[in-house]
Amino acid sequence: MADHLQLGPSKLTKLQNGCQKTRVSTHYPFQHERKTLKEIFSLLPSFKNSEDLPDEIKQINSDSAEKFVFKNEPKNLGIDFECVGYSLEASLDVILTKQLFAKKIFVGQKIRIWGASLCGWVGPVSFLEANGTVSLSLHINGTYRASWDEPLGFCKKIGPPLAFKCIKSSGGVIPMTLVGIKRVYPLLYKERLSNGASIVRSERMETDALQLYHQRRSNIAEDIISKQQEICLNSNSNEHCEGSKISKLIEKSAEPEVLMAGLNSEQLNSLFSYHSKQKEIRQGEMGKKIEKALEKAGLGARDISPFMKLRIVGLNCINSSKKGRNKEGLVTIWNPTDRHKMELVEGKMYKVMGLTPSNFGGEILYLQARGSSTIWRPLHSLQSDYFESFFTPRKAVQLCNLGEVPLASEFDIAGSVLFVGDVYISDQQKRQWVFISDGSNIESESEETCCDSILAINFFSPLMHNDDSSLKLFNHTLQGSTVGFLNLVKRARDQNENIWLAEATEYSTYSLSSNLKNNTSHLKEAATSAEKWAKTSPSSIERLRERVSCLINCQGK
Repeated sequence: MADHLQLGPSKLTKLQNGCQKTRVSTHYPFQHERKTLKEIFSLLPSFKNSEDLPDEIKQINSDSAEKFVFKNEPKNLGIDFECVGYSLEASLDVILTKQLFAKKIFVGQKIRIWGASLCGWVGPVSFLEANGTVSLSLHINGTYRASWDEPLGFCKKIGPPLAFKCIKSSGGVIPMTLVGIKRVYPLLYKERLSNGASIVRSERMETDALQLYHQRRSNIAEDIISKQQEICLNSNSNEHCEGSKISKLIEKSAEPEVLMAGLNSEQLNSLFSYHSKQKEIRQGEMGKKIEKALEKAGLGARDISPFMKLRIVGLNCINSSKKGRNKEGLVTIWNPTDRHKMELVEGKMYKVMGLTPSNFGGEILYLQARGSSTIWRPLHSLQSDYFESFFTPRKAVQLCNLGEVPLASEFDIAGSVLFVGDVYISDQQKRQWVFISDGSNIESESEETCCDSILAINFFSPLMHNDDSSLKLFNHTLQGSTVGFLNLVKRARDQNENIWLAEATEYSTYSLSSNLKNNTSHLKEAATSAEKWAKTSPSSIERLRERVSCLINCQGK
């Protein structure tokens, strides 16, 4: 249910004053005597059939908590919601059910729900007919306490945002929350293969894969067309038509031009109609044959889903007494719109509606978003001032201070490409090593300093069936160029060879120094410095390349 409901007890009342006048509530269709607060809360809240609850229900899990129907049978458990004079049974998720056992949900309580769905509903039906057959499925992320005096019925707007740290991974859709974007990762493409497997490619690799896909399809189609001979039709429906007879006469005639000149307009129309139908049939048969050959070669229609990922963090109010590390999350936006690509910016705060958490927990909360169905609204500067700063701007790391970057952390760097290795296969993966240097750590000719000035980057991609070896992970033509790298992951230093190591994940990307865009502007100064060093220090570049060549020969890669 896209709208919100305000649910609670529906006992309608009449307010009697000294003049004995009656005031009827506008929220109810009938008139009843209004009870005083003392009459409503004179008894302690209780559960239906609480004395019949078996011990195993108290140890509820996801299997036994699929649905709870609130009836009088001992084996069933549930609550009865009433809204504007009508009652409706409710199905609770696991966490809400535990809240029920802990008596945090009780009889007489009003709650606000968002994103609930109807179970057992097959079409328009009145509340009286729905009783016992239709239930409302509730989840913890969309269920909130409401004040006792709030009116029941549909809410006109969403309530306050759910704190990011309070989101439950298995608690359903999140109505609204406040987050800050720490990192925006590049656009990726997921292809689902016919054998059930899938592969994720960067935008650059997807462009190469798409070009290769169309090239292979064209080659197969051209090969079939070139070998195609005259098609013998199984159908005899056109053999005895006038156009067919004239066509055969022209084919057998020694002077077809003379025969054509002697045809009247009706005969010419029959001939042209026959040839047109024959052409359509041939093209149809050709198309079927090409499609069959493409399917056999594994070159049918591709199932591609673009997506982008964001690293987000919950927001803390400046005046909050609770201090600590903010909870982080990783959002996957499937089929992102152009607006997403343009307006989602690192360092900004957003009000987000419609995120769906994945059903597994951990220190990082994983969430899903579907294109335009999830709404991202940036907070105004005045609203952002109420929250603590969370963002650390990107900065270019140099090899001389790479030791300060924690292991497994992401970093950005710009450097001159010393050597691009060949693609090789290892552990069912295509791998390729790229060696760079930025000249920031070269102070002497010693071998130790030489090794400290080299960063080896490992590019890799899953090896798939019919994978083409011509698709390089890193282009060899970039050797000798200055390149900026984003989102590399630092790995443990190679103690044997004494060089820095990094890994290029699916979130990593690179670009020539001349093509650095606005989101990579922090690399421009570092790229300019590395490019200047490479031009003015050819002897240092040559010495580093010799060292890399020695490493490659020793490793046999």
